[in-house]
Amino acid sequence: MRAYHAHVRDRDLCLTHTLLNPRPNKHVGAARQDIPEMAAHVVRERDDGIVLRGARLLATLPMADEIAVFPARMVEPGEESARFAFGVAIPTASPGLRFVCRDSVDHGFDRRDHPLASCFEEMDAVVLFDDVHMLWERVSCYRDVEACNGVYPATGANAHMAHQVVCKTIAKTEYLLGLVSLLVEGADLGAFQHVHEKLTEIWVNLEVVKALKLAAETGAARNEFGLVVPAWDPLDSVRNLYPRLYPRMIEIVQQIGASGLVAMPTRADLDGPLGEEIRFYYQGARLEAQERIPLYRSAWDTAVSSFGSRQVLYERYRVCFALRITGALDREALCRALDRLRARHESLRAGSSST
Repeated sequence: MRAYHAHVRDRDLCLTHTLLNPRPNKHVGAARQDIPEMAAHVVRERDDGIVLRGARLLATLPMADEIAVFPARMVEPGEESARFAFGVAIPTASPGLRFVCRDSVDHGFDRRDHPLASCFEEMDAVVLFDDVHMLWERVSCYRDVEACNGVYPATGANAHMAHQVVCKTIAKTEYLLGLVSLLVEGADLGAFQHVHEKLTEIWVNLEVVKALKLAAETGAARNEFGLVVPAWDPLDSVRNLYPRLYPRMIEIVQQIGASGLVAMPTRADLDGPLGEEIRFYYQGARLEAQERIPLYRSAWDTAVSSFGSRQVLYERYRVCFALRITGALDREALCRALDRLRARHESLRAGSSST
């Protein structure tokens, strides 16, 4: 791993990654699917490496130099699962490696009309391995189910990745707060109480996420490898909270932008033969048309366009909330957990007196 890190660093390579196995049946792992060969797996060993076949999900930016195939978590115990337990890194131009991409949300329009999609589109793809040969020096984990399932918490990778996600989340929320503030100011909506409530809602979301990030950093500790790892619980709280917050904030952009989002002209219209009329009829309460149109085009790209919809789907579905837990309930363990929870929070120990 150190050698690969140096390889990437010294050559300034851009990496993408893939995380998940396809699971048509969500109740079982890759080895117990009706067609287990769908998931990327090792089909044979060679003296100089392994050969991979199958598919992996959720690869972004496949125009990168290399792809890191992370160990798939939740690999079920057993010898039949060993062929799915691996981690590798591979150049994206390797023979047999292919990407199936969705439609682009950057349609090549004028950047001034689609300021976000034209700059921040990141492609999503499914990765196909058609007997892709991997040298041993590129293999970080192989046939070790326990290591695959435990590599993220054991190394602190899950916390560091979650911390990066929280930083992204703060930046997104700051942008949304600024965008809505400009919409409110430009339309002179500050006198309306319900508008203040919506702005406050976004501001509270921002401060909560920032506080949880600070808590994670304050609670950081060194792991067994000497690396400083942020505290997991605050980061996990953001990870599970933000899928609820982001769609609501996008709804607020739509509510504040209202009908102004629906029929906003393009830059070509503004520069065209109807430009004078557009400048007259598209004035805002406090904005000239040439100021109002770019602002609302940004709001459109945030909350209405295909780029904006992709962002909502990403934030909404990047964490799964529904889990099915099977087996007998360990009542003693449940009671101990509830006792620890009650001991940690004074409000849960509060009671009322009849006198």
